[in-house]
Amino acid sequence: MAGKKIILAVDDMAENLTLLRSMLEKHFDVRLAKSGNMALTLLENTRVDLILLDIEMPGMSGFEFMKNFHIQKPENKKVPIIFVTSHASTDLIAKAIKEGGKDYVVKPINPDVLYKKIDALIGMPSSHKGSAHTLEGCVQNLLEAVSSGDSALAESHVRELKAFPTRDNTINKRYIDEIVKYIQAFEYEKGIQKINLLLHNLSLTNA
Repeated sequence: MAGKKIILAVDDMAENLTLLRSMLEKHFDVRLAKSGNMALTLLENTRVDLILLDIEMPGMSGFEFMKNFHIQKPENKKVPIIFVTSHASTDLIAKAIKEGGKDYVVKPINPDVLYKKIDALIGMPSSHKGSAHTLEGCVQNLLEAVSSGDSALAESHVRELKAFPTRDNTINKRYIDEIVKYIQAFEYEKGIQKINLLLHNLSLTNA
């Protein structure tokens, strides 16, 4: 992880943390915390470059965490915080910015939107710039992982694929479930055929 900027994701839902890690781990050193208290303990001895913070958490809300985080060390106020919320009401967003948040993203998270917001605050690695994070790129990454027989990496790309909002029927739950089934059964050739068909359909959609 040497040389990578550190991002801390704080969310009480394990699946949200897993999804954020899969989106970011290629470009950043990603740390995870399931509660505000766990995050504060981690931050006592860990320097981070940015925090992705869920607003609604049991025990300690995102707003309460940020207040305690800023009290913990004066220099912590320099660490940018992006709030993550399922409820993008005007009042909630206004409060997030007023309390000291630098930006916000709405669940379900669009990876491309998240990357742009992170880039604006701490910068994305140069290897990422100039190559937009696209649906086709995500499927291509999945194809490469399946072709190499890396089930763990393939499942990570599947989670990333599920995070993309789609406006058509090119990608749907049944299609993704079939790909997952082939990966888990180590039937990589069938998985590759399915992914190639998906790439073909995407190219037709964008034509």
